[in-house]
Amino acid sequence: MSKRRKNRSKVRIHRVVILLVTAALILYCLIAAVGWVRNLFHHPAKLPEEEKTEQSIIQSGYAQACPDELANLTRFGIDVSQYQGSIDWNSVKESGVEYAFIRVGARGYVSGEIYEDETFLENLYGAKEAGIPVGVYFFSQSVSNEEALEEADYVLSVLNGYSLELPVVFDFELPADEQARTHDLNSNEIASQAQAFLERIQQGGYQPMLYLNSGLFPIYEKAGLTEQWPIWYAEYGVSEPHQCGMDIWQYSESGTIPGISEHTVDLNLMRQDFLQPQS
Repeated sequence: MSKRRKNRSKVRIHRVVILLVTAALILYCLIAAVGWVRNLFHHPAKLPEEEKTEQSIIQSGYAQACPDELANLTRFGIDVSQYQGSIDWNSVKESGVEYAFIRVGARGYVSGEIYEDETFLENLYGAKEAGIPVGVYFFSQSVSNEEALEEADYVLSVLNGYSLELPVVFDFELPADEQARTHDLNSNEIASQAQAFLERIQQGGYQPMLYLNSGLFPIYEKAGLTEQWPIWYAEYGVSEPHQCGMDIWQYSESGTIPGISEHTVDLNLMRQDFLQPQS
């Protein structure tokens, strides 16, 4: 009887071991199968194009925080156009605005026609009378050096020697609309047109300035324009800009200012030592 019991006990243990091993194998196979199915249907996340561009800029060494320069960006100002409607410049002055850039005109990004900003003269005289130093900017959509020069000559003709405390700014931007005339411009053309405009403004007796953002910065930098001309750099939603050497940082496009009720307004910080009278 004792031997039989021992044999039966060994058989039971053997069966239990087999069952445990079998269960472990089945569990392993199920886990492997689930992983295989997930890999089969899983698609790696794709980085949005704008993040790819930003990542490329960072990897190229353009993104550098400049805490020493940032501490010098202390003068507060705005830039306006006809989209802000009629402005109470005395209220703007009382709110703490120290300077303003006023759009003198623009070129249509589809039509290609140059037109004067509807509120340019009203804003220019209103800001001046309130004691706010001013500069002007032109929204360019030129597709050749000839058109860039035409834009500069237009600005000079409108100003007609009028005294400004701040520069005349070349504001070229690339609209997302594929109907834009500038859609197929290459980097060399973009930089060359900027240079043509700025040189013509300088020849006309005014201080030129270059407006740019993270997309245009490497284009202008490669062409040497960021070293040659004062820089107005736009970057929103960050505590500090990712570029060095700027004279003005446009840090918001959605500001609210007393005296401007029809639309939000761009907000800027200027270098403490940049605000100099221009002849």
